[in-house]
Amino acid sequence: MKVRVPLMVQDPMTARYKGIAEVEHSYITEEDFFLDGPVTERVAVLDFDPGTGALSPGARFLPPGPGKTLGRYDVPDTVQTDPPGFIQVNAFATVLKTIYMVENALGRRVTWAFDGPQLFVVPRAGDDANAYYERDSHSLQFFCFDHPDYPGDKARRVHTCLSRDVVAHETGHAILDGIAPDLYDAVTPQSLAFHEALADLTALFMAFRSPKLTDAVLGATGGSIADSNAFSAVAEEFGTALEPAAHVGYLRNLKNDKTLKRGGAARAEPHELSEVLSGALYAVMIKLHEKLKREYDDGDAAALFSASGRALAVGGDQLLRMLFRAVDYLPPGEVSFADFGRAIIADDQAHYPATGDVRKWIKEEFVKRRMVLNAGALQVKTNYRSRALDDVDLETLVESDWAAYDFANRNGRLLGIPADKPFEVRPRLKVDKVYYTGGHKKVSECLFKVSWTNVEPNGLGSRFPSRRRVTVGTTLAIDWDTKLVRARLTSDRRGRPEEEKEQRRDRHAMLCGLVEADLLKLDEDALGPDGRPLRAAVRAESTQDAIRVRGTARTLHIVRGL
Repeated sequence: MKVRVPLMVQDPMTARYKGIAEVEHSYITEEDFFLDGPVTERVAVLDFDPGTGALSPGARFLPPGPGKTLGRYDVPDTVQTDPPGFIQVNAFATVLKTIYMVENALGRRVTWAFDGPQLFVVPRAGDDANAYYERDSHSLQFFCFDHPDYPGDKARRVHTCLSRDVVAHETGHAILDGIAPDLYDAVTPQSLAFHEALADLTALFMAFRSPKLTDAVLGATGGSIADSNAFSAVAEEFGTALEPAAHVGYLRNLKNDKTLKRGGAARAEPHELSEVLSGALYAVMIKLHEKLKREYDDGDAAALFSASGRALAVGGDQLLRMLFRAVDYLPPGEVSFADFGRAIIADDQAHYPATGDVRKWIKEEFVKRRMVLNAGALQVKTNYRSRALDDVDLETLVESDWAAYDFANRNGRLLGIPADKPFEVRPRLKVDKVYYTGGHKKVSECLFKVSWTNVEPNGLGSRFPSRRRVTVGTTLAIDWDTKLVRARLTSDRRGRPEEEKEQRRDRHAMLCGLVEADLLKLDEDALGPDGRPLRAAVRAESTQDAIRVRGTARTLHIVRGL
């Protein structure tokens, strides 16, 4: 069945002053069923009346008539907030389209970090200038608030669920949590900043998929993405409302020159820190767009716009695939920007060894922005044979926990597991990906991940134990047909002492900031009267004179800080 759905092009304020159409329509074909709400097997909208708190009726589904194949929801084609049917369907459609976009890049179905098939979407969660993903409630929650300085009006109600950027951003958090769940409890600022940066980039790639937005932007800029905030600025209406006196006009901007050097981005504040990574990758996107535009330009000035549009579609898809496939390659546990850079290089180098422009640009940006000491820190060995894999049946390795633990026990050196450490083998994945090398080539891989715990000094004062536990691990990517090691990536930094020293220092600074703000709570102090974790707290569990920090991603509300 095909279902026609409305999607916001950008937020209402941005569309209004830029002269961009507010709404465009898309089609959903991948769901097995559609119900009122909207509700499908994977996404369910739960909308609450802001006045009473009662569950509101969901948008009504109109199935295809006799002999027809096109269904729709009974909502208008223009933005309407009362009744709330339009905002319910817009949020639902944007979430699903974001999921499909990422799944196409990954080559596999997205799974959630929580136990349940459905991601709940709450378009009117309450009165607040906020929006966030929350693992415990399996939900994306979008809030409403009054814009104090809305252009042309004395005041205007802002619905965060009407911003394509905000909805795609929060969906990106949920997707990333399913792929790399350790990041939800990370105590390394760059791990949390990576979460934030990838969510912003998810919003960027969704913007690239809007025909009306791309037509408007490329038409206004002469075919360039380097000279317009329409793509690089994240959540313009929200950012303007949040800090009207700043006259910034966005929440964050991917087009920046921020670095990790002293005086650059705040190393312990994940939101500001995220702009270093997202800025680097947007700079790469600009270079890739310009390169493809030159390739597609046949010298006809009238065809320049067409070449630019094609370059944006192809380049956006290429970088999207590189980034999310790199997320699958990430090792478990605490990761840094350098870890992500190595994962990007590893996946791309393993499958496109002869072509490396984008890899070269990524290395240049990571060095220039001080995310690594030098380009050598991003070198990764790929496509090599290991005798340990010669007699391994990968199907059995994926399906059998016994076989997986037996393999890890026999090959601790290959996996980088310290001899004295107990370890955990994570669920294995078989991933089917398509690569483009003069045609479509399907590549299947086994992703084998194992993790263990390191202990380091804590130094947070007498209220807390003197040590803390930090999760690290290794990903082994194995070609399904040849059994070549595509890449081996680890977050254990025994071989990178300078990186380890830097990450420990940043972890300490972030945790000290949480203690100073009274947000880090020990054991039961982090629970409410009902025994559930407090939303405005990060929990430190104490075991054997060491703490394990849980739920640091609670600080990643879309607002800068809590």
